[in-house]
Amino acid sequence: MKKFLSLIALVAIVSALAPSALLAQTSNLDLGNNYVQNFREVAGYGEASITEVVGNIIKIVLSLLGLVAVVLVIIGGFQWMASAGNEDKIKSAKKLIGSALVGLIIVVLAYAIATFVISNIVEVTEA
Repeated sequence: MKKFLSLIALVAIVSALAPSALLAQTSNLDLGNNYVQNFREVAGYGEASITEVVGNIIKIVLSLLGLVAVVLVIIGGFQWMASAGNEDKIKSAKKLIGSALVGLIIVVLAYAIATFVISNIVEVTEA
């Protein structure tokens, strides 16, 4: 009976909040022919060029990949600590840490190259 009452309360709360969430959508956008322009304005890019937008997307993706590499290094460290002297587990943890560090180096170099190229493209298009 307690679960049933909780379910009823949850449905009532969701039903009460759903109209306000639906009304929170922006209705002043003309999503017809100007969809790309409206998307740029809503996303916060406004008058940014396509190279700047693509460059920012590349930087975000590379940042996330760097975060994944750091998390893999941490997981490898935990595996090494939890290996309890088992040589196979230690070898597996070292392999994971080494691979993650190589990946991290590649991501950092890709980020540096992307930043350099994008900044030079933006300078050339502005000049």
